[in-house]
Amino acid sequence: MLSLIYPLLIVIGATIGLVLTYLWWQARSASKHNLALIRLNEEHKFDAPALLQHAWPLLESAGLLGLRWKCDWFGIVIQAQEGVQQGKPAKQEIHIGEMHLVIEFFQNHRGEKKYFDATLIETFLLLLRSDMWIKAGAIHATLAQMSKLTLFLQHDMKNVAQFIQLMADQLAEIPAGKEQQVLNYLSNAAPLMRQRADRIVQTLTLGQPQDEIIRTVDLQELLSSLVNLYQLHANISGSAQIDIAETSLEGALENILKNYSDLHLRLGGAKPLVKINISEQIDSIIITIASEDTPAMPQIERLFEPFWGMSPNGLGIGLYQAKHLLESCGATLSVSQSDSDRLSFMIRLVKKESPILKDSISN
Repeated sequence: MLSLIYPLLIVIGATIGLVLTYLWWQARSASKHNLALIRLNEEHKFDAPALLQHAWPLLESAGLLGLRWKCDWFGIVIQAQEGVQQGKPAKQEIHIGEMHLVIEFFQNHRGEKKYFDATLIETFLLLLRSDMWIKAGAIHATLAQMSKLTLFLQHDMKNVAQFIQLMADQLAEIPAGKEQQVLNYLSNAAPLMRQRADRIVQTLTLGQPQDEIIRTVDLQELLSSLVNLYQLHANISGSAQIDIAETSLEGALENILKNYSDLHLRLGGAKPLVKINISEQIDSIIITIASEDTPAMPQIERLFEPFWGMSPNGLGIGLYQAKHLLESCGATLSVSQSDSDRLSFMIRLVKKESPILKDSISN
């Protein structure tokens, strides 16, 4: 009896071995095709239309019978059909933002090969869906950046327009004997406004801010020019020089100091005395800007919040822009309020180590 069972067991074992070997080979082949799809997607830089247009030879080699797809790509319809369209297709739709894809797969396999085909199809669909989400995310991020840029430009143009208004008012009402004083003010202020106007025109023309040149900036001189520009009463103590992106630093300081000028125009009365201190440290320069003649800020935590402000006529992005401009050149901006309600801005500028000093230390 056992002699009759042994051959049967051998046959069964051999059959199981052959089946397992066949399934292993099929799984290995499917894995290779899946990896090839992933590499193809990388070669075409995760672009869904490009993947659709170049994937068929690989899908055909994996055993798919045919492929048909139609894609509405931001209002432009592209479509194609490959292989043999025979039998009932497996249909899938992907709709993300302004991208809509309808794709149909024609299969000619049954049994275990059908499941391996399904794995390949799911991989292909996952890659297409991922590519479309990447595209949607990139577009969203770009539009958000352009929106922020537009807001910053709008704020800069408002500053230039307000300066023109101020200049027109002074020219219209020049007191007797003050002609030379007004002329000197305009001679000093006009170049600063010209720089801002040039920056706005360049950004509008090219669609993005220009890469800034690092220059050596005399901080006391820069602050004095901005104080004179907005005709502030200020006491500047200390001095220092630093290599930094001058345009970003100047724009940030202007946004901070202009708040004191706007406050005077809104509340009237005597102009506030702004105290500015420049303190040079070993690895940084600290600039503090404060005034005891300004009212208390009830919600200090919201000072850097975009679109929030105490002035009904403001955009509410001046300090938000100042913070971002300083961060873009490696600096920081913080604010504090003392027990006497004295608001104080602190700017920390990090010193850049010069190449000569760096070489001497390394040697």
